[in-house]
Amino acid sequence: MLHVAVTGASGRMGRAFLAQIEEYDDVGTLAATTVSSEMSEKESSDCLDQICGEQAPDVLVDFSSPEATIAYAAWAAKRNVPMVIGTTGFTLTQLDQLAEILHPVPALLSPNMSLMMNLAWRMMANATMVLANDTIDVEIIEKHHRDKRNAPSSTALKMAQIVAEKRGWSLAQALRHNARWGMIGSRPEKEIAIASVRGGSLISEHSIIFAGLGESLEITQRSQSLEPFAKGALRASRWIIKQPPGVYDMLDMLGLSEVLY
Repeated sequence: MLHVAVTGASGRMGRAFLAQIEEYDDVGTLAATTVSSEMSEKESSDCLDQICGEQAPDVLVDFSSPEATIAYAAWAAKRNVPMVIGTTGFTLTQLDQLAEILHPVPALLSPNMSLMMNLAWRMMANATMVLANDTIDVEIIEKHHRDKRNAPSSTALKMAQIVAEKRGWSLAQALRHNARWGMIGSRPEKEIAIASVRGGSLISEHSIIFAGLGESLEITQRSQSLEPFAKGALRASRWIIKQPPGVYDMLDMLGLSEVLY
């Protein structure tokens, strides 16, 4: 039996993950909670200790907020509990802090738990490696529901990061987000543009366009429900408990850490 503790359980992904767990007889929820991001690290730790009791979970799965995740991570490291993090919206400083905190335990961190999205990332990396920097422009479009809190999405930023790394560009200098208006002139050569769409009950859609002269290539991943993310998080939970300490992502789990081409 895999015993799972879920933080951020009242959110969209937390609820979807709990519903996914119910479909399996060999997975049980040891604790499901939401701890306020305003609570201190000690208060969060005490709350989790009280909920879990003497029995530590096999894995802690987190879909909360960046601030709360850091407190949960400190608890997981202290209790030697592997962790799966699907929370998004981290700053670079927070990611560095998480990596330092989680050093003693195995942890999987990914802005998108969909297996198809992770495969799409590898396809994007391959395309970037093959297509010439000076003649192929890159545009990214992401769509989410009206209540999505961060823009651009962490998945879209990951897409831009992949392109920037493979082209040897500075992401900070190349990234443009919803910033075109008026007479802007010709498109700069070193530019990765992201457009964010928010509305209704859209779940998740990410597209990257490689636009050349006379032809273009588009890679798109669409999610019609939260089920693919929940399934990916459960698969990650089963995998991470068998790994040595370190911070991993979904590509590590899938064995796709390197570009395929």
